[in-house]
Amino acid sequence: MTKYKWIAFFGTVLMGISSFMACLGTSSNMLLAGSILLVISIVIMSYAFYFWRP
Repeated sequence: MTKYKWIAFFGTVLMGISSFMACLGTSSNMLLAGSILLVISIVIMSYAFYFWRP
């Protein structure tokens, strides 16, 4: 797999984990961390899919 495929895969996994944290977090810190990680994963995936177009 190319470098950008791995970055896109990492962004997808990070998005799944962070959406789970943002939806089911028990404290406000957990919800905030999940939301921040969601934004970061969107940026990572946008970067990867810009250079690798499946």
